[in-house]
Amino acid sequence: MTKAFLSFLPFAMQLAFGQNIDSPTRIIISYGRNHSSWGRPGIYAKGETIELAPAKTNDFKITRYFRVNASAGDDGKTFSTDTEELNTKNLATIPKTKIEFWLTQLNTNKENFTTSFIRPRLKSPTKKEIFKTAEKYDLLWMLKGNHADKDETKRAINEIQNFYKLDSFLIFKKPTIQFDMMVFDSYNGMKIFVIKNNDTTEYRCQFYQPLGQPINRYQYKNYSTNFKVFNLEANTSAQSFLPENSITRKILDINNIKELYIKWYLENIMNE
Repeated sequence: MTKAFLSFLPFAMQLAFGQNIDSPTRIIISYGRNHSSWGRPGIYAKGETIELAPAKTNDFKITRYFRVNASAGDDGKTFSTDTEELNTKNLATIPKTKIEFWLTQLNTNKENFTTSFIRPRLKSPTKKEIFKTAEKYDLLWMLKGNHADKDETKRAINEIQNFYKLDSFLIFKKPTIQFDMMVFDSYNGMKIFVIKNNDTTEYRCQFYQPLGQPINRYQYKNYSTNFKVFNLEANTSAQSFLPENSITRKILDINNIKELYIKWYLENIMNE
């Protein structure tokens, strides 16, 4: 299933890419997620691709932006792919300095999977978000119902909204650089291709790990060796120039860690 989805993601796979962060001639960012259709009708895969190239001013422009949905038909056995081309004419020019800073972050290890970096960027979850997350993980009984203590529920909501023991959570959830997570029959990841004439650097990250860390760097099509980078500024600096409503920008958001934090708090802290 994953292979089927990736085959209709960026046609950039056939290109040769470059590694020089100072003067790329083309950049392609492709995010996608899918799962097995399990013989059921409906959308089972979504993705988007954003292409950038230098403008005449040496700043950058988004030259192509499209989304792809893959669906199973009513019989669950007939598959189709829909591509939506999005208008790029009204998108602002991206300063070259933003692109250079982002590419530098993709190649720089930083110890910023920390409270000091993450906490100022987190928005306090609403009660609705807390209850929704609790329900998703079958933990709603801890906050509501006959067995829930109202005072404990009130305390828990207040502590969650103030990210109580966030430092302990981040230590517990920080991805390891020694091992790669293997997930079968589904995909949730991003690929970045940085092109310089006939050379390529490819970056990959997958979002089964918190915030897509670590980032793996390869020389294009040479997957026998790779270089791993931990750096959340790769996320935040990309958000500074990606289209506001892009799903790639949303998946890079530091606030995506809130759901994991709420689940961790309910399972580990609430009944201390």
